[in-house]
Amino acid sequence: MTKKSKKNDDKIRKNNIINDFTKKNIFEYMFSNNSIINYKLIFYWLPPLIFVLSVGFIIFITHAESQYFISFIAGATMFTIYFLIDIIYQFILCKKTNKLKLIKNSFMNALVPCIFVTIGYFLSIILRDVKICNIQYQETGIEHSGELRKMNTDITRLINIHRNNIIVSLFFYLFSIILNNPINKKRCSNNNLC
Repeated sequence: MTKKSKKNDDKIRKNNIINDFTKKNIFEYMFSNNSIINYKLIFYWLPPLIFVLSVGFIIFITHAESQYFISFIAGATMFTIYFLIDIIYQFILCKKTNKLKLIKNSFMNALVPCIFVTIGYFLSIILRDVKICNIQYQETGIEHSGELRKMNTDITRLINIHRNNIIVSLFFYLFSIILNNPINKKRCSNNNLC
């Protein structure tokens, strides 16, 4: 790596430290130009959004009631989402850096949220379900009303089982982002870039 490319990487790293809002506050970043997709802000909203949709989809497709199994699926899902977003940004921002190093950086960056989400989902298993699943349906004369009742009851039961777990794991995700990269402390940023 030449001195010029190293200096360029340092500049990119300095300008894209997650949670460094000393030049502009977080609201100026959010509401100026296209900064909602800025490297500093994308990890706050996109991984949680994709995570909820992905885990919800997995739960409803597999009808998995095992919270222990889904806790590991949730961690793997968050790792994959975070890794893909991070590697895309690393390739865009750090054009002169070795690609293997960028992949290693993204792997290390995704590991912390993955661990926190898994732990959060696992710890939330001790929480009580949201409500008892005792929905009553009126007879409507539908030919397959028994199957409809069973399907609705199954979906409601799945929501009750996993709702708290998903919410707690999202809090653990945000906690991991803030813990790994304390706000406005440049020397404490552990997110590897370039």
